[in-house]
Amino acid sequence: MSPAKSFSQAQRFLLGLLVVLAALLLLAGGWSIPFYFESFSILYKFGKVKIYLRYGKVIGITVVLLIFYQLMIASHFKILERIFSYKSLFQLHRLNGMIIACLVTAHPVLIKASENFTPYTFEQKYYPEFVGMGLLVVLLSLSALAVFRNFLKIKRTWWLFLHRLGATLITVILPGHILFVSDTFKSGLPRVAAVTLIVFNCLLILRIWLRKLIT
Repeated sequence: MSPAKSFSQAQRFLLGLLVVLAALLLLAGGWSIPFYFESFSILYKFGKVKIYLRYGKVIGITVVLLIFYQLMIASHFKILERIFSYKSLFQLHRLNGMIIACLVTAHPVLIKASENFTPYTFEQKYYPEFVGMGLLVVLLSLSALAVFRNFLKIKRTWWLFLHRLGATLITVILPGHILFVSDTFKSGLPRVAAVTLIVFNCLLILRIWLRKLIT
């Protein structure tokens, strides 16, 4: 019996609906943060500049949560494969990756638009922003490798290794951007939520590597 058929169709529909609703609720919770836990940088902005900054932050939070979902899919949890099937999850993984690539490009554009595109100076206080630029490069590189793998004639084994390595790099350096780029995440519920997500990301990437070594 295949994993996808181990639940009845009605059970798969109900469980799938619950998983999707949980994912959407988590996104909605993340989207609320720039509205209910405003940073000082938002408080002192008005008009379209404030809109750029706020929704730039919303997009950034969305990217972080979508990365978490990517790691969940890549972890190959049997329960998810029984609900959605391996093929559906693989297609979702690819689609989610393309969405991340688009959003991660829009995020810094909106943030800088709120600052009239004033360039950062090479000062220590801007290191979270430079970490974010590094994340942008890694994420876009992963997306480009996935899209152009056949064109570049990269063997699947090497591509998978580079993909896992890139995902690990993202997991390791992401906290340096999330926890320090905005005072919103310096304390309180947003800080707890961010740290919790970071811990889960680390556990998931560890599972991915261990699963590769064991199988």
